[in-house]
Parts: sequence; C-alpha cells; structure tokens
Amino acid sequence: MPPPKSSGPPKPPARPLALAGREPFARGRRRHCYVHPDDPDLCVKVAADAGDERCLREQARDLRNYRWLRSLGSDSVFDRIPAVEGTVDTDLGEGIVMRLYRDHDGRISRNLAQVIVERGLPPPLVREIDALKRWLWKERLLTRDTAPYNVVAVRSPDDRWQLMIIEGWANLRYRWVTWLHPLVKDRLIARQLGKFDRRVSKLVERRIRNRAQ
Repeated sequence: MPPPKSSGPPKPPARPLALAGREPFARGRRRHCYVHPDDPDLCVKVAADAGDERCLREQARDLRNYRWLRSLGSDSVFDRIPAVEGTVDTDLGEGIVMRLYRDHDGRISRNLAQVIVERGLPPPLVREIDALKRWLWKERLLTRDTAPYNVVAVRSPDDRWQLMIIEGWANLRYRWVTWLHPLVKDRLIARQLGKFDRRVSKLVERRIRNRAQ
C-alpha cells in the first residue's frame, strides 16, 4: 500500500504576538492592556506579571465570567459588554483579545472615572449613567465590580456618551443563592448600584477639590 501523499512541509509554529517593548495604553493593578499589533480596533489584556498567580487568576476569571454570560443565551446582555475574540499566545503570556473602544476622533476611550475628574457630570453623561443603571436592572446583572474605572465612556461627535463595562462582568459567587431566591439578587444589585453612585460622588468631589487648588 503506497504511503499517503504529503501535503507539503509542516507549517512552523505560530510565533507569540509581540507585545514586549510596547507601551500599554492602560495599566491595572494586575493586568495591562495593549493595542493589538495587527488590528487597531482590538486590545490584548495580559497579566501584569506572568509569574504572579493572582494576575493569572484575574485572567482566568474574566474568561470564565464571559463564557457564563454567553451561556445565558441573551444577546442584549452584550449591549454594554465588549465582544471577546478569544485568547492569544503573546511574549508576555496568554492574552485575552477583545474589542477596543475609541471615541469619534479615533482616540482610545477613557474610563468613566477619568472622564468625571476631567469634565464633571454634564447632562448627557448623567443621562447615560442612568441608562447604564436601568440596563443593569433590566438584565438583572450582578457584576463583580461596576466601578467607574471598570466602565469605558465612549464619546460620539454630538457629545453624547455610551458606557461599556470592560471587566468585572459577573459575580458568580452568589449565582446559586440568587437563582433560588430572586429577591436576594434584587438586594445585591441595589447594593452594587448604591456603591457605584457613592464612587461617582467621590470623583465629583475630587474634581471640585482639584479645581479649588
């Protein structure tokens, strides 16, 4: 029996995506975010220290939470959560590839905390914050941490805003108790939104102090 025909020389293994030496556009305590070298509309989120188990757990939690949200079968839950394209091997460790938000002028959108400290709370932004909270209630989404720095404020040409939650998407700690007792989930969502409002108020106070100096 003749040997099977060769399909050609074996393909070399794909090289890790080169991020080392590039400047991250955002630095968190445990993760850094880079613009994808091959697509300016994507970002790559990697552990700040690939040898730190806590950083790696953050990465794994994001992926686990995203898969759980996908399992819900609701498209509307992704109206304010970015699309995750998957993972990629980089020279800084495994990276999560997800959509990168940009303002109308092409600049990378900043988080809500940065926008409030710089611009305060103009009426369009207040309306969008209210819309975000109504959406959380409608979806009955209990997040891990809807902090202003986990929310990106995307600015449109007519000075309107769209708020997107970029991490801390789900709090699976209470998954079963809230399924068994829906009223518990209502209380937890109310508590998370109250914490969010207090953080927004503190940012406004910081802006006032900065302007007074």
